[in-house]
Amino acid sequence: MADREGTPLFIIDHDVIRANYEKLRKYLPRVMPYFAMKANPEPQIIQTLFPYGGGFDVASLQEYQTVLENVPAAALRGHKRNDFIWDRIIVANTIKPIATLKEITGYNTLMTFDNEYELDKIKEHCSDAGLVCRLRVQNVGSVVELSSKFGVEPGDAANLIDKAFNRGLSVEGLSFHVGSQCCNIENYLNALEASAQIFKEVRQRGHKLRLLNIGGGFPVPYDRTVPPFEELATKLRVEIDRLFPKSVEVVAEPGRFLVATAAMLIVEVVGKSFRDDKWVYYVNDGVYGTLSGVIFDHIPYHFNAFKRGDKKLSAVVGPTCDALDTVSTSEMLPELNIGDLLYVKNCGAYTTGSATTFNGFPRTKILNINA
Repeated sequence: MADREGTPLFIIDHDVIRANYEKLRKYLPRVMPYFAMKANPEPQIIQTLFPYGGGFDVASLQEYQTVLENVPAAALRGHKRNDFIWDRIIVANTIKPIATLKEITGYNTLMTFDNEYELDKIKEHCSDAGLVCRLRVQNVGSVVELSSKFGVEPGDAANLIDKAFNRGLSVEGLSFHVGSQCCNIENYLNALEASAQIFKEVRQRGHKLRLLNIGGGFPVPYDRTVPPFEELATKLRVEIDRLFPKSVEVVAEPGRFLVATAAMLIVEVVGKSFRDDKWVYYVNDGVYGTLSGVIFDHIPYHFNAFKRGDKKLSAVVGPTCDALDTVSTSEMLPELNIGDLLYVKNCGAYTTGSATTFNGFPRTKILNINA
């Protein structure tokens, strides 16, 4: 593939995406997935997931439009367009620009909120929306925490929901996010318990919620320390059934879980040097490109060689002129030559979506297989 397509090359295997989706549905049969577009915005992924009947979690007007551009035309004819948007898209960013709200009014779009100022904007510019109140919950032990920026305190949620109803808006349910790459089941269990209490309090105040969005955060096996998804899902399934009647629709926003293990990056060694008592290999993609997740996603990507030989402690750095562009300083690799290839596994999430063209280096080519 590298000979034919060139490098760097980012290969997405859609059979793996399908398998991940089916695994999630198998172990959490009551939970309907809404794929978090931010994890990997490659349009072909939308086309792969559409037939399964799940939805899409978008954060911006651009992601919203990308979904609509990549679903079959039949799903968007006449009243079907409204049905598709209502059933299968959720705007999960609690803060929406006024221009975005104006664009998506008229479709009863589901969207999250976590403060009164956002309610005022929605009331004025997109009053037909179906609202989901986002809670602030524990993110202890998650690789990427999300609670500091989003979510109303659980103790204030019922009052905020009242304010939405008092404005004539429709509140459909609650949502939370325990943090990305969450390996701490207690985050989920505590959030579910808090959500159940709020459902009860809102009902006592005369309103009924019908939707629970448990967010994402399902862990990916980057290494052997990550607990198996099956264990997490079993406990989640039991707690959801215990706390919420079947009349409550349960959805999730998996991103990383669906796509991380579905992609591989192939890079070429474009230079080498011996510095600080180890080999340093310069490759043609780095932290300003596909491997940007090293910086903001806190994932230590590891390189694998195609050639054999005695492995020695080595460093791998990207192609730009910035020293920040250091992917790893502790790789065990055989001695490589300029022109040799390396590959990185499990890099399908939070990589190409945040790549830049810093220093004039183009984004890596994306190759979809088994699409």
